Amino acid sequence: MADSPVVYCVIPVHNRRELTKRCLGYLRAQDYASLQIIIVDDGSDDGTGEYLEKCGFSNLTVLTGNGELWWGGAMHMGIAHTVKIAKETDYLLMLNDDVRLESTFISTLIKESIFHNKAIIGSCQRDEINGMQLGSGYVIDYFRMRINALNIRSEFELVDALPARGALFPMRAVMSAGNIYKIIFPHYLGDLEYSARMHEIGWKVIASRNVSVYTSSESSDEKIRSQGLFNKILSFRSKNNIFNRLWFFSLRGPLLLRIWAVPRYFIFGVWRAFMRIDV
Repeated sequence: MADSPVVYCVIPVHNRRELTKRCLGYLRAQDYASLQIIIVDDGSDDGTGEYLEKCGFSNLTVLTGNGELWWGGAMHMGIAHTVKIAKETDYLLMLNDDVRLESTFISTLIKESIFHNKAIIGSCQRDEINGMQLGSGYVIDYFRMRINALNIRSEFELVDALPARGALFPMRAVMSAGNIYKIIFPHYLGDLEYSARMHEIGWKVIASRNVSVYTSSESSDEKIRSQGLFNKILSFRSKNNIFNRLWFFSLRGPLLLRIWAVPRYFIFGVWRAFMRIDV
């Protein structure tokens, strides 16, 4: 597979040494040879850095942060590094370390992208215990300002945005769209905005049932949301951060809707709150 496109797999990590080690094991077992792994270790102090230094992966590059990158900054660093060394015919793979992968994971993603004329491909997210589908892509209602998770019922479906856990992007799409907005989206919604941005400039975005990532069904921000309403709606570590969503709908969607994003956001927010109280 000497002529195969190189897949640059970017993985942000922080203090999850055993998960990182397990993820690298899955990547080492891939049947796709043209793979370069870029781990962005954001200031881990649990032995992750020492393990990465000694693990002996010849196709591994480790970039480091000071603990303040979070997901957005770490992914931004990894993409910036990739853009400097990749060819237009290569691919970027966004991945988290908390996943289980089959050995055909990357080769299937590549086949899917080629089959759909070099489209952006998202993996089917499945529960690591029972295999049930957790969601795969998102359909966005820009008028009502809703981001709706989608469970795929057919072999593949066109979507508006994808989660970063196993999303494959042609480097041409990366080079045309630019990088993650790390300041605006430090931890959540940066992946959705990025894929939605590519969709808006003409790239086909597809969620496929032919390739899966297995992960926990527990929400990664569950602890933050349990700490009260303030953290739930204002912490940048919460998926329900109101400013993240406002920024999202100010940046993406039809221009007229973006211009009126702020008043629309509060009108729909009040209406939804009223409906919940009424019920």
